[in-house]
Amino acid sequence: MQDEQISIDRLEDSIIDHPDASTTRDLEDSLDETFQKKLNARAEQIKSNQLYDRRNKKDHENTGVSSGSSGAVNYQFLITRYHLQYQYRDYEGLQQEINEWFSYHDLIFIGGLKTIQDAFEKQLEDTRLKLPLGDFDAELIKSIIPSLSSKEFDLWKDNDSTLSESLQVLLYYSLGQYGNKSTTQDQLEAIIDNNINLIKFEVYKPLISLLQSLFKHVISQKSRYGLTSLTEMNYFRTLTLVYIMINSVLNDSENDCVAEFKDYLASVDLLASLIEFIENWKWKPNNTYRTRYLILLCWKLILFEMGDTKQLKKADEFLINVHDINNKNGKDSTKLICSPLDYFAFREDLLDKFPLYNDPELKVFDFSEFHKALDADDNSTSDTASISSHASIEDRYKYFMAINSFSDSLTNLVERPKTNKSHTVLSQLPAQTLHIATPVPSPVLETSDYMSGGEKIRRSYQVNQAMPFIYPNLSSMVDNSENVEVPYAIKEADEILKQSIYESYSIKRLWDERQRFMKQERGYIGEYGDEKVKSDENDNIDNINETDDMKDLFEKYPNYKSEIKSIMRTEKFYNKNLTRLNTFIEVLVDTIKYNRLDYNLNFAEWELNPQTSYFNNTNKNKDSFNTIPGDDTAREKINFVLLSQLEVVNIKEITLKASTSIILLLLKWFKISHVLKYYYLSSILFDQQFFTISLDYLSRSFNNSNLQNLSNRDKMNDELNEYEILINQNKLMNPKIQISSFEFFNQCLNYENKKFNGIRQKPITLINKRLISQLPEIIDSDNINHVYISEFNENFAFILSNILKIIKKILIKNVTQRIFTLNELKPTELFKMIVMNYDNEAFTKPILKTLKKLIPYQGRKWKTVNMDLISLIFLNLKLTLKDNWLSGKDLESDFNNSLDQEIALRALLQFYNIRKYPQQMESIGYHVDNNFDIPVLNLSEDQDYF
Repeated sequence: MQDEQISIDRLEDSIIDHPDASTTRDLEDSLDETFQKKLNARAEQIKSNQLYDRRNKKDHENTGVSSGSSGAVNYQFLITRYHLQYQYRDYEGLQQEINEWFSYHDLIFIGGLKTIQDAFEKQLEDTRLKLPLGDFDAELIKSIIPSLSSKEFDLWKDNDSTLSESLQVLLYYSLGQYGNKSTTQDQLEAIIDNNINLIKFEVYKPLISLLQSLFKHVISQKSRYGLTSLTEMNYFRTLTLVYIMINSVLNDSENDCVAEFKDYLASVDLLASLIEFIENWKWKPNNTYRTRYLILLCWKLILFEMGDTKQLKKADEFLINVHDINNKNGKDSTKLICSPLDYFAFREDLLDKFPLYNDPELKVFDFSEFHKALDADDNSTSDTASISSHASIEDRYKYFMAINSFSDSLTNLVERPKTNKSHTVLSQLPAQTLHIATPVPSPVLETSDYMSGGEKIRRSYQVNQAMPFIYPNLSSMVDNSENVEVPYAIKEADEILKQSIYESYSIKRLWDERQRFMKQERGYIGEYGDEKVKSDENDNIDNINETDDMKDLFEKYPNYKSEIKSIMRTEKFYNKNLTRLNTFIEVLVDTIKYNRLDYNLNFAEWELNPQTSYFNNTNKNKDSFNTIPGDDTAREKINFVLLSQLEVVNIKEITLKASTSIILLLLKWFKISHVLKYYYLSSILFDQQFFTISLDYLSRSFNNSNLQNLSNRDKMNDELNEYEILINQNKLMNPKIQISSFEFFNQCLNYENKKFNGIRQKPITLINKRLISQLPEIIDSDNINHVYISEFNENFAFILSNILKIIKKILIKNVTQRIFTLNELKPTELFKMIVMNYDNEAFTKPILKTLKKLIPYQGRKWKTVNMDLISLIFLNLKLTLKDNWLSGKDLESDFNNSLDQEIALRALLQFYNIRKYPQQMESIGYHVDNNFDIPVLNLSEDQDYF
């Protein structure tokens, strides 16, 4: 590769520095054409050498003799790509979700599968005696519902045997009546049908009522004593019933009874009750509360009530269509785009470069319109919102640049157009003695010693782009025109950027809230208090989220009822749980923090494998004193202990799946609801040190001796280096822990022979033995090796994808303090290892987006060594018209303003939460005195407010 770079440099030198006679003749026509001809010739030479090398390799494989004596260059394969065949999904199938809900001890704790079956069959026989004809199962369920709805029954009452029996019957019916099923598929179909019947009979109403009454009872108790055995048993049965009902209809959105079920969950707000109970557990911890199951249930409730990724996309498209947003998704995918902020900075640079240019579109901003906007009544739609939402791009440009240039608002640090004149390096340049338009002699050219082996000298002449161009061009001098013309290329660039601007619904809302903050910041208009929102869709950009009359919205948008419900449900969730959000996120982050991965998988694999088991080895030598009497029983006891320990490791991983998915879903839905909700949650995660905790977990997952094979370690060191061990034996490449003897469906269907109160476990593999380098390779027409990895841990792949996406979302644009904090943890080597060895969009895309924000703040040496990562960013991420992230950043200004940007963001978030949710904020200590009168300012139109 380096030889190719040297060849290109020599080609460039032969054209520019020391052209030969033929090149000189060609240069008389066109430099570009000459350079392109020589590049094409060199490309043809490389291609012919590669084809020759491929034929040579094929002949060598067939005959065993190489024909490479002709002197042609032997080009080896340049790229090997490792494709991880994983597809991200919000949740797995019903079979896996139910298996992950139960542990082996849970099946014993709820009374045992046989006991539950007997209780159902006993009551079913009584029903048959009472009703000689009819659907006995349905009649039995209907007869139980009145007893569950009785006010005398509560989960926290220990003397209620009737409630316990009723829950057993419901649970057996909900689990698909496994006693008469022969296959797992039959049981799954019965689970879906039976749970739909339970929903039709509205069994969920008394069950949810029982749960909420238990939560209130426990929270009201000041003691830390947990639940009694019977109470905990009934409590877990009730949780299981609700969980299985939700999972059974998670994809069924067309059924009317399912829609009623979803509406009822939103009306009683079971999700808020769960979060409140988790908060209580945080300060009064007790194992009987079964917090792991509460987290799993919260995950599925968010998916069921708000929606998954598909529903998110529908809600986003709905908001874009309703408010007529010129979003980038509606543009041609091949067309480069730019943000309004980039365009505003370009127009400002244009005025700075040509100060005498008097285009009417770029005239000085008229403050009379701005005065009228500020003087507008707060209860009506202000001109401020109108300027932001419906005015032309020219009006928005003048307005936005005015409030940035003529005000010292704290929020200027949040969204600020970075022009050339504000760049630190340009402001530090010494004053030029001669203007760039003044003719100056060309520098004396010196001969280059590059062709004779010396170092090539490259010269660059930098011009201060912030320096104004004060001289008129030739056309205006000839026409005696007073108008100063700008170069045609500049006008063309202006038109290209203007046509490529994309609007963001989030940015519009952020600017609207920022303008409100500025008015409150100056004490001109009081923005605090109850906000009256009009129902007109064009009045305010927040109408969809804030109105309480959903019927009016359904009448206006009858085809978007599900999207409106999801958006309204997100608003209600944020409103009810704003004060508990910090504690809830802390509990979720702790599931990452305390997942230490300190269990050595080698020991369990050695003993569970019959070939390496200690007992098998001792039985081979009958005269050995190490032979243990009754070794079959002892072996089964030890295997049961080992499997129980592995189940604990697996349960931690399943809980981590739910925790990371909850955080990611809330970030996405909060951004749909309002961008400042998303910023607030990201700030909580940043304060909870999510960067440090998550990167520590990922480092342990990829570099951990407990996850690597120790028996052949010395042999592997001879064949493999440490890096290859790292990428082949880790949490991702090791197979998922699957304990068939403990799985719920195997227990239900009585698979295999039962031992030690369970099922005999087959030997399992815990550490990957098949190296990536040994996988089959597929060579395409471009000489690229493709290696496809099909065996990996799907659960950890889900966790890894979630963590990487959360990290990317915490790094908010224009808040560099978080970038510096992440940079201090040095995550780039870990990210590079993942990107280079496991090519998958679920991993590579969030990593490359994160690296795009981190790379500008890396050193020059790091950029030189990691040019492959930089190339991947340009190749895989969509480019914009002003991609200056690699070399155009003002690093000194970003470093100096990083803390101020974070403070400005926190001030804006506090203002938003107090203005929109005053009661919730007052409960945590933020109080606003609405009786304070804002003084009226009587200013003339020629006076500025800034």
